[in-house]
Amino acid sequence: MNILITGGAGFIGSHFVDHLINKNGGHKVYVVDKLTYAGNIKSVNEAAELCILDISSPEIEGVMDILNIDTVINFAAETHVDRSISDPKAFVNTDIVGLVNLIHICVKRGIDKFVHISTDEVYGSIDEGMFTEIAKLNPTSPYSASKASADLLLQAFHKTYDLPVVIVRPSNNFGIRQYPEKLIPMTILRLLKGENAIIHGDGRETREWLHVSDCVEGIYSAMMKGHIGRIYNLGSMNWMTNREVVHCVLDVLNLRDDRISYISNRPGNDYRYAISSEKAKRELGFKTFSDFYAELENIVSWYSDNPSYWEDIDVSANIYTENTDYLR
Repeated sequence: MNILITGGAGFIGSHFVDHLINKNGGHKVYVVDKLTYAGNIKSVNEAAELCILDISSPEIEGVMDILNIDTVINFAAETHVDRSISDPKAFVNTDIVGLVNLIHICVKRGIDKFVHISTDEVYGSIDEGMFTEIAKLNPTSPYSASKASADLLLQAFHKTYDLPVVIVRPSNNFGIRQYPEKLIPMTILRLLKGENAIIHGDGRETREWLHVSDCVEGIYSAMMKGHIGRIYNLGSMNWMTNREVVHCVLDVLNLRDDRISYISNRPGNDYRYAISSEKAKRELGFKTFSDFYAELENIVSWYSDNPSYWEDIDVSANIYTENTDYLR
């Protein structure tokens, strides 16, 4: 395959590029990324060719023609809920407008497969049980609304224009090289910098934590074996509250509970995410292998050993709070 990976300098995207190259399947791997704050050129595997470009650019078509692209894996997106509250327009521009430009070109070119990376957040919160792929979409933030809109557009393009799409909805990912606006890396880096960890509200919100290595294997299986027009949830069944996660980081760093600051909860903060991965297990052979605490120890060690990735980052930026001075 000649594979174009959009957003391939980001967290999950760059890990997928590594995974794809390590598979050594003879694929030609190309990365498109506009290198926003969360895209790091140092994360891009040297065996992949990088083109610095926005997916909303008309130049994407020329790039795909020159490289003879037949498969697209779309990771390109704005992804942080807190940022979406302060700047929803950026999420619409990339996650919806940019996507439409990309898939219009893919339809015109007649590509073989388009794998889109969505999120479990499109389902919203569930008090008990798990969402399956046929559940009603109920997004509650500008971020999840933009991703839900993208999913609906992709399904419409599949039905109307025969776009060969497969949609993947992973749960919360964690791993090395994640930009420190997400809970785990933000907590680690704040503590390493001598600041307190931050918890919104009482920290009882529950998330399903999926290690990025398990996630990218699932995405690879969706690329190779996923049925056109279908949606696949990728979860871990490892549910933890935000407070439990922060306490695990404190434990790894041998720090006390007084290194936590509680701040105002952000608007519309969903209480519990939970998805069923039975369809992916049945049709893709999806499995998870990673142990949360062991991987957390590895992540803490990685951030400690690689300060060049994060030393200039303001870990207080883009955290939703009604009283920003409280964070300083």
